[in-house]
Amino acid sequence: MKMQTRNPLFSLAIILITCLFFASCAEKQLEELIEQQDEETTLDTAEPTQPEEPVVALPGLPADVAGYTQWLKLNAEPIPPVPGGDPHNGTKNVYVNKTREDIAPNGEQQFPYPDGSIVIKEAYRPGKDYVGLIAIMRKKAGVDPDHNDWEFIEYVRNAPDADFSVIAKDGVCWGCHARVEDIDYVFTELE
Repeated sequence: MKMQTRNPLFSLAIILITCLFFASCAEKQLEELIEQQDEETTLDTAEPTQPEEPVVALPGLPADVAGYTQWLKLNAEPIPPVPGGDPHNGTKNVYVNKTREDIAPNGEQQFPYPDGSIVIKEAYRPGKDYVGLIAIMRKKAGVDPDHNDWEFIEYVRNAPDADFSVIAKDGVCWGCHARVEDIDYVFTELE
């Protein structure tokens, strides 16, 4: 019996095809390795994140209002002082500790506010560059059914480094806020 010899070109073709196959696999693995290293390098060279500063309330204010300026702001533009004066004299901003979805689920504000709502009105007194007044409304189920379960408290200070102190509470505020009972006692609506 005689052994059959293969055509050398056929053998060379098989070797070349095999080499191309392995080269293709190796190239794909190399690309994946490079991508992985790039991702790791990006993660390694990203700016180191600093721990966030703890949010603390302004001096003299309760801890549950710390960071209120990061809450949902109801007014689009600062509210100017009312000519002839107003109880919260100054340029004002109003914030609530709820999301837009919480108080305006279909794009239109819903009333009453949900239980647990805290509404903050800050005022920069005329000619001053610091917050001199903070008025707080807290919605607590059962606390005051006659006033839609809102607690009212107002704080003032006379210097930027001074502590806030209480100037008015509940009954002092009810008369004025009763004018907007139909929008849950809060003058400023979500814009």
